[in-house]
Amino acid sequence: MVTGVDGAEMAQTLNNLAASGISGRFKAWWNGDEVEAAAAKGNARAGKVEKVEVEELPSPSGIAEWTPQRIAAIQRLFGEGFDGPASQERARDLVNPIGLNEQMTVLDASARLGSAARTIAKETGAWVDGLEMDELLMEEAVRLSAKAGLAKKAVIRKLELDDHEVKEHKRDAIVIREGLYQISDRERIFKTLCDLLKPSSHLLMTEFLSVPGKGQEERAEWGALHRTSPRLFELDELREGLSKVGFDVRVAKDETKAYKAMLLNGILRFGKTVPKEPVLRELQEWVMWEVEYWARTYNALEAGGITMHRIHAVTPMSDPTKM
Repeated sequence: MVTGVDGAEMAQTLNNLAASGISGRFKAWWNGDEVEAAAAKGNARAGKVEKVEVEELPSPSGIAEWTPQRIAAIQRLFGEGFDGPASQERARDLVNPIGLNEQMTVLDASARLGSAARTIAKETGAWVDGLEMDELLMEEAVRLSAKAGLAKKAVIRKLELDDHEVKEHKRDAIVIREGLYQISDRERIFKTLCDLLKPSSHLLMTEFLSVPGKGQEERAEWGALHRTSPRLFELDELREGLSKVGFDVRVAKDETKAYKAMLLNGILRFGKTVPKEPVLRELQEWVMWEVEYWARTYNALEAGGITMHRIHAVTPMSDPTKM
């Protein structure tokens, strides 16, 4: 399914799935013929020759829409409550340098399934508000927070950054995981973020950035799977935008290599689960689409069309003359 669009390393990882104890089961499922082959084998044993009736099931549209099936599929791929590779580990690494505690408040501006919000709340004691505008994602995130006993500590709500309920409180930190490229209001975003933070407080981001002249075809193939065309910042553009509104950009680290390794490991771990926990028939197309999406993501990273950067910026100190 991903032949011709994935990077060589990702292709090798997918090819190795059969060699990791799956014995061809994943390959058959990946090719879409496992269900049909099993049905044909059963009919042959029973001496039947009639055509098998296949139930109509919802199929992916080809863009990154959030449906109940996709929400289930991404968790089948990366684990319950997770919306990407190594979600828990990456959230922990993002906030570790700033020493959050139970007296602090955090705004997660790209909550999705709330994996980062729950990790931060559980491991630091901080109070986390998560913003997620997709109704289905928000509902699932709320369910997962309640299941984890964090309904009041990791609260996910359907709100935007400029809503009154968000603006009425300033935070000690804002976390954004791969969310800037989906925000249309590029002109005001940095000022909005700065205004939501207390003096000497932290903006912590992991973000896909673009590199001029590199991997344009691979970046376009990745972008084609989104509902709206990604609006990627370049690193210098991001630095300049943050500095203009007063942020001190202290870290701008390229973590592409580590992120690619996490992604590869996530796909490999998933493959090893298939023999013991077959993918439900109603999710097979959705899981295949999800793997396709991440293979294209990997391919764009491998070609240099996009990078994964970690950004740590700090707001100015308070002005003592205005206190």
